[in-house]
Amino acid sequence: MCGITGIIRLSGHGDDLAVVRAMNDRLIPRGPDDEGTHQEPAVTLGNRRLAIQDLSPAGHMPMTSASGRHVVTFNGEIYNHHELARELGLTEGDLRSSSDTEVLLHAWERWGEDALDRLVGQFAFAMLERATGRVWLARDRFGEKPLYYHHDGAALTFASSIPALVAAPWVPRELDPDVLPEYLTMRYVMAPRTVLRDVAKLEPGHVLSVAGGEIKKRQWYRPRFERAGRRRSRAALVEEFDALFTQASRRCLVSDVPVALFLSDGIDSNGIHQALRRDGHDVPAYTFAPVPGTGAPDLGGTTAEGAIEVRVPADHRVEQMVPALASLTEPVGDGAALAVWLLVRGARKQATVFLCGHGGDEVLGGYRLSYDGFRLQQLKALSLLPAAWVEGTVERYVHGAESFAERWSRVRRMPAGRTGDAVRHLIHRPLQSPDLAQLLGPGADLTAGLATVDRVYAASDGAHALDRIQEVLLHTFLSANLVSWADAVAMDASAELRLPFLDRDLVDFALGLSPRDRAVFWPGRTRTKRILRRWAHGRVDPAVIGRGKHGFPFGNLPQLLATDGDTLRGYILNAAPLRRALPGLEAWLDQPPARFGEPREGTLWALLALGIWCEQHGIG
Repeated sequence: MCGITGIIRLSGHGDDLAVVRAMNDRLIPRGPDDEGTHQEPAVTLGNRRLAIQDLSPAGHMPMTSASGRHVVTFNGEIYNHHELARELGLTEGDLRSSSDTEVLLHAWERWGEDALDRLVGQFAFAMLERATGRVWLARDRFGEKPLYYHHDGAALTFASSIPALVAAPWVPRELDPDVLPEYLTMRYVMAPRTVLRDVAKLEPGHVLSVAGGEIKKRQWYRPRFERAGRRRSRAALVEEFDALFTQASRRCLVSDVPVALFLSDGIDSNGIHQALRRDGHDVPAYTFAPVPGTGAPDLGGTTAEGAIEVRVPADHRVEQMVPALASLTEPVGDGAALAVWLLVRGARKQATVFLCGHGGDEVLGGYRLSYDGFRLQQLKALSLLPAAWVEGTVERYVHGAESFAERWSRVRRMPAGRTGDAVRHLIHRPLQSPDLAQLLGPGADLTAGLATVDRVYAASDGAHALDRIQEVLLHTFLSANLVSWADAVAMDASAELRLPFLDRDLVDFALGLSPRDRAVFWPGRTRTKRILRRWAHGRVDPAVIGRGKHGFPFGNLPQLLATDGDTLRGYILNAAPLRRALPGLEAWLDQPPARFGEPREGTLWALLALGIWCEQHGIG
């Protein structure tokens, strides 16, 4: 697990070593154990290393292949590198290290870009072919590891975070006004765009190649909702899920440093805990425990599930928003980032690698999907009624800046299985148009905020409404929000977060299940993640199986506004670029705390993240 940087000259040569080292310096928390560079006439690569597999100098990066043909700077973990080494016919005598990076080099020399399909893990890397000067930039299936770049015609500059990227003097430090409607509406920005002008991020599941001044990009992975042949019995499906879930959890243990688990009260992380225990691995667990008072997080008692409590004083949360939100590789508006940042810091002395249950909802069909799917069905049924009878419901649930008549017409025209497309369904309700208009000021394009969602729904070929909704969630909430901040807050403490539910083989199995084996469109938590719940019977505490979903308690913003309103508003209003870009910002913030329930609370988190991030990283 590391941070990567680099500059690829598209025409001519440049002495870019000092710039790459400056970018490396911004990534020290991601890689405190070692620093390295590699320079060719037109390519300079950098790396900051957090040693997790092979702690010796043999794991130094950038790493050159044994043949001398390739050089790679790598960020991530390839959990199946031992399996790949056997497939490649490698023995201990063929390897100079025990690192996954060296196996990646061998795999690339054997299979080229086809190696990507064989990799199980989280990764972002730059691979240089020395003879031709060709460079590939690649990112894992769901974007667990970040990769940002800037292309100005003369060079392509890349890094693991935007703050590292802007250390290159030619990379702009200005907000992009065209993406602000999307950021305010959804609380994040979809790839390839970012909040900064002319700064992009490589899309998850994509590979970009640079050769002879030409840049090409292709999608090497896309989630597929393909039914796995004839229907199997429920028992057979549970048995296969058990094998794949256990394998996914076990794969995430590969490490030469201590490994632990973050345990909430939900079924996802408790499922991982029990899968590992049944496989003979008793991994220590830690959980978030808010307590009254002030001070830094410390370790406390043990929960009924056996997790050690990381006690976080309530008053500590507001003051720690600045370092926590400044740690983001790019700003996103999710308050859970603060809780996990505090949790990682409290447990970091005990372990370097932490497993968690992120991705379970999006892959297996959880959270509010059963209820929301039911609501979408009801909206379609209501479309037969006179519009005046349902105007209030439509205003609340059918998102967009268009008129009521246009939005309702869209629902009525859409086939029943695609009501989610018409509603622009997301897990989190988008910010409503009147608020967006107030923030952006007169003349703003209010339709731009949800245009990305429309494009993702339009590109989906899902046969069932659940397929389509899950595909959108995988591209939006999971990849653009959840894994982005999860990686950032862990790496800020020089720790690694691993997500067993995003295992390649487990995901392929889950997305190939029939919709009824994932979630049923009817209210009730037992109708979500049905394959996981069936597996959990007899393996997980029944109280956990029936328990509702609760995230780590990171603080209710309306309550915090009532007690620390001046501080929170100052975090936002002190950021000059926000005040310039959002003429209605001060008036929008000048509302009673009770007005900041969802969806306004989510946008308030987004503004806090953006304001703090801009101030801390010199964004003008």
